[in-house]
Amino acid sequence: MADDPVVVEGGRIDVSDVMARIRERIRAKREIGRYSDEEVEELTALKLQAFSDEAEIDPDLLARLMAQDHNWNISTDYRIETHRKGLSARLVVWAKTLVRPLVRLYTDQPLSRQAQINQYLLHLCHHLAQDVVRLQLENTSLKNRCDGLEARGASGGGEPGR
Repeated sequence: MADDPVVVEGGRIDVSDVMARIRERIRAKREIGRYSDEEVEELTALKLQAFSDEAEIDPDLLARLMAQDHNWNISTDYRIETHRKGLSARLVVWAKTLVRPLVRLYTDQPLSRQAQINQYLLHLCHHLAQDVVRLQLENTSLKNRCDGLEARGASGGGEPGR
């Protein structure tokens, strides 16, 4: 079924046939509760998306949180800039540059610690969501097995066995 080749007729792929095969494969996997790590990761991403939608979080933030480069996290290195123009702008930037080492004495350590906490909490939340998805899949599989055993027992199939 899933390993059957896709038939191309006249240079076109029958999308409805491909989708039917995919749906059948997913249904079969749900019944027996077997999912690959990639499929669990996809379902986890969907679960995290649902959580962020419920919390009304900006979708761009979720995309940045899920990115591999962690560019969402706090950085102790920041640019010095101003919205002013002309000589006053240069004076403000110069003053900020002059004061920056003193400010960083007080801000670098707490910001670094906060960045580590943020990273840990993101990692923890991702793995908890992944565990929730795995448990939901296992629960669904067990329910399907119980329903199958009950159906066999109710149809007079004798003692339900393995």
